[in-house]
Amino acid sequence: MFQKTLIQSRATVLMGGPATHVMSFGGSRSGKTFNIVRAIIIRASKHTSRHVILRLNFNHCKTSIWLDTLPKVLRIVFPNLSVSWNKSDYYITLPNGSEIWIGGLDDDKRVEKILGKEYSTMFFNECSQLSWDSVQVALTRLAEKSGLKNKVYYDENPPTKRHWSYWAFVKKVH
Repeated sequence: MFQKTLIQSRATVLMGGPATHVMSFGGSRSGKTFNIVRAIIIRASKHTSRHVILRLNFNHCKTSIWLDTLPKVLRIVFPNLSVSWNKSDYYITLPNGSEIWIGGLDDDKRVEKILGKEYSTMFFNECSQLSWDSVQVALTRLAEKSGLKNKVYYDENPPTKRHWSYWAFVKKVH
């Protein structure tokens, strides 16, 4: 049976709270990504909706999320949830019709395909690798009207003090 750590429990409360933008900082292998993917699946299960998980490079997203974290979360936390895997466009469909897409911001064709849709949840995985401009462009697609409050999740290992995420989430400067 899945058991959240104390820090994952605190993060879960924040992710379910009123904030639209939620950042998870922490070291490697601390469970940040696992916890956020879990939250996305819960959100997707509540209302028919679309969600996206993005990294700088599609190949990294495919390796870390598609082939590792997503199946692991489904197996450990949601063992009875039957999803269908679209292995050509890289999204899963839940029984209620919700979709969870993965993608990279490194390929114009792929970005166009992803940004041609609206989402209820966006997750910028390892966002310390992403530029402010690419995140701002992607955020224009956080516009789905699904019955869910639109949310954006970010995770990263603590960034340098020069990175936009430090200024946005630590210094609280926009």
